[in-house]
Amino acid sequence: MSKKLTGSIILSCVLTLPAFAAYNGPGVNSHAKTAAEAGKAKDDTPVELTGHLVKSLGDEKYLFRDTTGDIEVEIDDALWRDIEVSSDTTVTLRGEVDDEWQGIEIEIDSIDLINESGV
Repeated sequence: MSKKLTGSIILSCVLTLPAFAAYNGPGVNSHAKTAAEAGKAKDDTPVELTGHLVKSLGDEKYLFRDTTGDIEVEIDDALWRDIEVSSDTTVTLRGEVDDEWQGIEIEIDSIDLINESGV
């Protein structure tokens, strides 16, 4: 009886091994890196945009611009943490796509200033 039980346990373990495999190619974990990509991305797609905030649109909304185009982003007032940004300041924004009925908007989770001098 113990040989049957041992054999069943080993067989069960061998049959479940493929369940531990994982897909590592592009897909759900991909994220948009440009305004153009973000504008075409699906809802909840992660984004990491580097460029400039060129205009305040009011109500926590801003116009972001990079070399590929412009997109509207939403930055909560709490994220600014005494950060001062002008249209000449290069920033990296991280967040996700929010596809609402009025159009695509990017909800920002973090803002980083980019040091232009490379230091």
